[in-house]
Amino acid sequence: MRRRFKPRPGFDPRMVEYEPGVCNIGPRGRMQRATFGIVAIVFSLGIWALVRLNGLPGWPILLLFLLLFAAFVSLFEALFGFCVVYAARGTYDLR
Repeated sequence: MRRRFKPRPGFDPRMVEYEPGVCNIGPRGRMQRATFGIVAIVFSLGIWALVRLNGLPGWPILLLFLLLFAAFVSLFEALFGFCVVYAARGTYDLR
């Protein structure tokens, strides 16, 4: 559940307002991003091997760049616990 935190009575406002550069995804989000990153890298290696070993045209390999970029961004987000999209929105997902 993503939510924008607003100060409520009884809470320390410094703890509930968004802080830039701080961890904004929880263990569940980290696991999802790490899983996606690993699966995407394995999938792209499989596609690369399929193209190279079967003598197919080489242009599909260029499309793997987009998938590998998404995979590595996902792995870095999982490693650092920081999602750039959530940061732009000013939200947390600490589940």
